[in-house]
Amino acid sequence: MKRLGLLLVMTFGFFATSWAQFTPSLRCLFVKDEDNSVSLYFIPTQDSTDFLNYSVYYADDYNGPYTLLTSALTTCNTDCFDGLDPVVHNYYFIRSNFTGGIFYDSDTLAVINTAVAHGDGTAILTWNPDPYTPIPASSGSHYSVYRKNPNDFDFMYVGAVDANSPHTYTDTIEVCDHTVKYRVQLLNAWTDGTCRNSSKISQDIFQNTIAPASPTLTGVSVDYDNDSIRLSWLPSTETDVGSYVIFHSATPVTVWLPLDTVYGRMNTTWADFVNSSDNVSNYRISARDTCGNASAMIEHFQSNMKLTNQVDICRRTVKLSWTPYVNMTGQLQKYVIKVAVDGGALTNVGEVAADVLEFTHTGLEDSVHYCYVVQAVSAGGHYSTLSNKVCFLFEEEERGDFIYVAAVSVVDNEDIKITINTSGELFAFDELELFRSEELLSGFVPIATIPFDGSSVYEYFDYDVQVNKKIYYYKAFLYTECLEDPVSSNTSNSILLTATGDAAHRNQLVWFNYDDHTPLTPGQPTFILRKMETDNDFVDIVSNMVWASYNTYVDDVSDLHMFGSDFKYKVGVAQTTNQFGFVPPSFSNEVVVKQKPTIWIPNAFRPVGSKNSVFKPMNSFVSADTYTFEIYNRMGQLVFRSTNPNDGWDGRLSNGEYAPAAVYVYKIQFIDNSDELFVTHGTVTVVY
Repeated sequence: MKRLGLLLVMTFGFFATSWAQFTPSLRCLFVKDEDNSVSLYFIPTQDSTDFLNYSVYYADDYNGPYTLLTSALTTCNTDCFDGLDPVVHNYYFIRSNFTGGIFYDSDTLAVINTAVAHGDGTAILTWNPDPYTPIPASSGSHYSVYRKNPNDFDFMYVGAVDANSPHTYTDTIEVCDHTVKYRVQLLNAWTDGTCRNSSKISQDIFQNTIAPASPTLTGVSVDYDNDSIRLSWLPSTETDVGSYVIFHSATPVTVWLPLDTVYGRMNTTWADFVNSSDNVSNYRISARDTCGNASAMIEHFQSNMKLTNQVDICRRTVKLSWTPYVNMTGQLQKYVIKVAVDGGALTNVGEVAADVLEFTHTGLEDSVHYCYVVQAVSAGGHYSTLSNKVCFLFEEEERGDFIYVAAVSVVDNEDIKITINTSGELFAFDELELFRSEELLSGFVPIATIPFDGSSVYEYFDYDVQVNKKIYYYKAFLYTECLEDPVSSNTSNSILLTATGDAAHRNQLVWFNYDDHTPLTPGQPTFILRKMETDNDFVDIVSNMVWASYNTYVDDVSDLHMFGSDFKYKVGVAQTTNQFGFVPPSFSNEVVVKQKPTIWIPNAFRPVGSKNSVFKPMNSFVSADTYTFEIYNRMGQLVFRSTNPNDGWDGRLSNGEYAPAAVYVYKIQFIDNSDELFVTHGTVTVVY
């Protein structure tokens, strides 16, 4: 509202002078916070010898009435009434007074009044409309909001509101239970910033109930020097955060347990001296403010990388493998592989994409100590973490590769199992190749390729064989990039056994020696095994015999006529150890010799009162497999039956009584050694 004095045409110094030259321009009302007084800042009038003084008026209502506050300022170029009104009113204007009763009034400015209300963990600040009506071009474009917490030395800037926006501002409370003060200011461009419309101060007691935001975890890394797992994060932007809680889990799906607390908003690193970097651990963190409010744990856990290595001495390489770095802040871009040589500084030796988890470093040098780490790098390189380190001394070694066909043994009288000893537990190789021939010195053809699996003993079953007709020779070659030429084994053969029987009840065995062209261990256990029809398994009949290239053995079985006609044999050789390690036994094929059966049958016996009390055929080399012995009475009734060649009839009937004296008919049948059915029958007389 503009108030104008009388504009008179005078003769004492200014004729037809514009009123604007003598009108003060009130620009700012500044309410002091010390005593709540108000200061007025204005552009003074044009200097004149007719100037008397300035008058300051106030009112609590825009339309008045206005009350004179002071007319004590008599200097024309004064630009400030400083703290003149100890009781702050709502509206002010300034009048410049001149001789002759002439005066000029400034615009009326309103003091900015604020009010503060409670929100949900916030303070809601509002204030009255602009002090200017209309707002002059020199006025600032926004209101600045200031806050003073109990421990603050002065009001602190907290935000701004556009001058054309609703006059309200919401501030997050950071104190636990204290008085918080607010004020609002609007700058004016008249001076260098000292002219500010500053509001009255509003205050109330507030409590912070809002949890701080979750912090940003920037990395889970392994300290290169002491191998401890270290976490780093960004400091919270909320100044009332007082600590951070570290959570740990062995696996991402198990319970997250608090591990430690880090105090101080600006303390943003922590070392884990409990969990080893040799294992993968998972971490999340949360923030705590000074009022005890806790943020949620960060949504995505992060883990340390576990690095492992596999050295190939032959190829002079090391293969590095590591667990992925998941949920990296800023998105994982790549992995950088670093190496320190003989205790020197880490240098880059390669990098791979974010989806690759292995790297092979070549060209290792003898007697050099290597330490490797893998660095995960985020997009733009803003964040990075290190894995644990793996170290080793690379040393070349003299190789002693060997391959040895340790055993060639017939299995189930159908197949051949070849056992091959190698130096695989000491020296890695690529593969071995097995050859077979039906001749000792030529005709070898490959039958199998067996890859290296980390062990030293390999077995192969040869199914394409005729074990009862042929001898098979085997040799093998070991291939490795460490050697220019493959390593050749000895040549070993299967044992072919044949056997025949004669009329004197002797079984003759013939076989060719198992010859691997390698000196045998002294006192080698060589053996001949036999199994009769009454045996459950083979038993040794000869041990530690001296074999020749062509071997024979005669087994006299004339005293074994009561154990059936079939005699099964196999021969073998075994060494417990030699310079190539443990050697399993080698067995020949199995052969069966059938002795020709004989039988003598008495024609009478006395069941009671006689040494000859059992009617029993004298069977020799009769097989029990097909044997039957039956006795019938004169009525054709069966009175006795047995399938055991060594059993006889004691003259008793099925009711336990002795059979009456009479003539009885017997019948004996079985398959003989020629696979023919032998049948005989006759009579026997029972006498008393």
